[in-house]
Amino acid sequence: MDDRHRLRLEVEALLFASGRPLPVERLAEAASHARPVSTESIVECLEVLQGEFPVGGARGFELACVAGGWLFRTNAVAESALSRLFDVPEDPRLSPAALETLAIVAYLQPVSRPEITEIRGVNSDSALHTLLDREMVREMGRRDGPGAAVLYGTTERFQIAFDLPGLDQLPPLSEFEVGEEQREELRRRLGVMVQPE
Repeated sequence: MDDRHRLRLEVEALLFASGRPLPVERLAEAASHARPVSTESIVECLEVLQGEFPVGGARGFELACVAGGWLFRTNAVAESALSRLFDVPEDPRLSPAALETLAIVAYLQPVSRPEITEIRGVNSDSALHTLLDREMVREMGRRDGPGAAVLYGTTERFQIAFDLPGLDQLPPLSEFEVGEEQREELRRRLGVMVQPE
């Protein structure tokens, strides 16, 4: 077996066995046993594998770049069969309150529970609890000062669920259609100074 074929086989096995996104650097480190492996060689392997297992392709699983790394995941077309096999609800949707809370955490992290409540205008404890249970958000530490409020941020599971290669790939807030009155209220709640025109 030649070195290129062996490396591709190793990268495929690492991705299959990991069950979580692996960055290129981690793949190179794991594949380097008897010889050093460059990140360029890993990227070449990933490109070949992506051609064999494209996202949305005709295979049962696909190679995707999410959460700062690469992983094999099942094709969405097979979701109903998998949910029957594992007795998982087919559509575990988040409530509108949970989605609003998740958006606030995603864009403002690290953010505290009182800040989330202030932005939403309603108590967000239940929505935040749901997101913690589903491992979409996590505690990131505590704010300095009185009360030492817990700070929340998103998780790798959030990035995987929303198919984000990284948090820098969140759509800019400017892309969302919001009326001027709502925009002013959001600016007020977020503490953004409104520039006079």
